[in-house]
Amino acid sequence: MPRVARELEGVALIRMRKGIFKWNNMNAVGSNLHCLVTLRCTLHIGKAAEITRIKKPMESIKTRGLVLKEYEAGESDKRLLLLCKEHGRMMIYARGARKPKSKFMASAQLFTYSDFVLTAGRGFHALAQAQVIESFYGLRTDYDALTAAHLVVEVCEKTLLEDTQCDELLLLALKALGYLNKQKLPPLQVASVFFIRFFAYYGLAPETQGCTVCGEIADTEMYISAEGLICRIHKPGYGIRLSQAGVYALRHILGRELTGAFLFNARDDVIKELWETSQMLWRCHFDWKLKTTEFI
Repeated sequence: MPRVARELEGVALIRMRKGIFKWNNMNAVGSNLHCLVTLRCTLHIGKAAEITRIKKPMESIKTRGLVLKEYEAGESDKRLLLLCKEHGRMMIYARGARKPKSKFMASAQLFTYSDFVLTAGRGFHALAQAQVIESFYGLRTDYDALTAAHLVVEVCEKTLLEDTQCDELLLLALKALGYLNKQKLPPLQVASVFFIRFFAYYGLAPETQGCTVCGEIADTEMYISAEGLICRIHKPGYGIRLSQAGVYALRHILGRELTGAFLFNARDDVIKELWETSQMLWRCHFDWKLKTTEFI
């Protein structure tokens, strides 16, 4: 029997907590404290693993995400709210992101879409690596486009649930920000299309083929409620009036693929009808008011 085993024979390890060893029959050990050190160094690795803690490497997550909101944290850090592909809503911690020379400075900006590598901590995820895919810099050069972009991310921020995959909503937000960034379409038109397709994503799109009361299919002036189009005969008390062009535009938005839904030419009064329709739908389905709408 090895010398250490003979010296510690009859000594039983009761428990280990926070690195503190408690023994019975301490007289068997006496003042020979070097035996404990020798024991920990000479035990078989399988037995040593039972009384020592092996630190596991931190798990990492690779994802793509859009920054919906940024918060200051500490002296130079940030907390970022992301809409991530395959992961949905995530709050992450970006250490040193507010420093001028930080490697995270570009990727930790509002509206930025990036590749992220995250490490899992205790109750949060920390940013380990980031590579910018699209910064949407053109939004900062036009007030109306910037306001509409804030509206897009505010809607996503307030309606996303934790641990819920929202890849289609992420794609919708990216398409809207992309058209706002290019500034080739009226910002109010882009915002209206985003809202209407947002309700379609959640299964709340209004019926657009005919009157929801009598079923009559009409291409003339109609009214729109939360349920759908209503003819003039059954005019609702709270509906929005839509011109013939407005009815066509609404059908175009809901009937086309996502990319094509934004692309149409409309007069300012028709765009206003679509915007009022989108806000009426929001009031019918949600209890809170969006702050950004005060600036549009």
